[in-house]
Amino acid sequence: MIACFRPKNKDKKAVEETCLMINGRTLLETSIAFNNGRGSNPTRCFSVKELNSATDNFHPSKIFWDDGPYKLYSGVLQDRPIILKKFEEQRAREYSIREIVFASEFSSHKNVLKLLGCCLETEIPFLVFESEKNGTLHDHIYDPYASNFRPLTWKTRLKIALGVANAIAFLHTAFPKPIIHKDIKPSNILLDEDYVPKLVDFTLSESIPEGHFYVEHALRRENVPAGVLGFLAPEYFMKRLINEKVDIYGFGVVLLSLLTGKRPQNPFPSASPGNCSLVQIVKKYVDNQMFNETLVDPAVLEEEPWPGKELQLQNFALLALQCACDLEDNRPEIIDVAKQLRQMYQSVISNC
Repeated sequence: MIACFRPKNKDKKAVEETCLMINGRTLLETSIAFNNGRGSNPTRCFSVKELNSATDNFHPSKIFWDDGPYKLYSGVLQDRPIILKKFEEQRAREYSIREIVFASEFSSHKNVLKLLGCCLETEIPFLVFESEKNGTLHDHIYDPYASNFRPLTWKTRLKIALGVANAIAFLHTAFPKPIIHKDIKPSNILLDEDYVPKLVDFTLSESIPEGHFYVEHALRRENVPAGVLGFLAPEYFMKRLINEKVDIYGFGVVLLSLLTGKRPQNPFPSASPGNCSLVQIVKKYVDNQMFNETLVDPAVLEEEPWPGKELQLQNFALLALQCACDLEDNRPEIIDVAKQLRQMYQSVISNC
């Protein structure tokens, strides 16, 4: 193992072979632990040479998302567009192995970004995903200067919300041990050419042990980027035991961002310091029966009206606030949230 992480006299080929052996063994052990003694779905292995060629040796111009702990590169591998995930922190080996295991299990779902394979020849394994044309949801609601920015229609926003809800429901219900994503936010939602959402980034994901209702976590506040804090449920910091309701909270904040086009923290410059979060501001308006167009993204307001538009926007806000409730026991189950979003989406389709 030391030969892999602190090579001195061994040549490059020997180092790659050593890393391949160590990472391969760790990947198998992690997969068996997650799958109760059986292996996971087969994952294709790519070489460092292939990925260097696909990304022009990881040229900075190929970076389309920089999240601090990792970078996403666009590239072309065997005439196929790809996304390559490269971790920047030396201690991220556990995260990359964990994501390979989870992503290989979830790739069958249409609202999860498909894992094409990985590279185990480096200290920190690389992950290779299918490419999605329209970038991240973050670009489309927060960054009008992004190259991929296109104002989203209300119908498209409902389509995205429903797809992400379906992906979360898949994680929570499709496995013997429910999976908590733990990092639901717009930058972890990619959009394909038809604006079908694809959930990504399972580096923090954890499964709830059989016979338990919670999983213990050890989040260090100093390691959480400031921009993420608005999506994290209160109990994420206050308690060491968390469950699926953490994802519901983050999803609720995503819904509010889809509604307003605002970030979760300091969304309105004129807001008072005591009400600086998006959840608090929308809740204040709704509680005082003051919900109005000032809370809705102008791009949505400019659309042609349809029957029941104002009522649906209000109901959407109420659903988002239920998901982002401070008390985890008062948050709805994701399956119920998906049902309500499906009804809203079908209503808009029938009236357009």
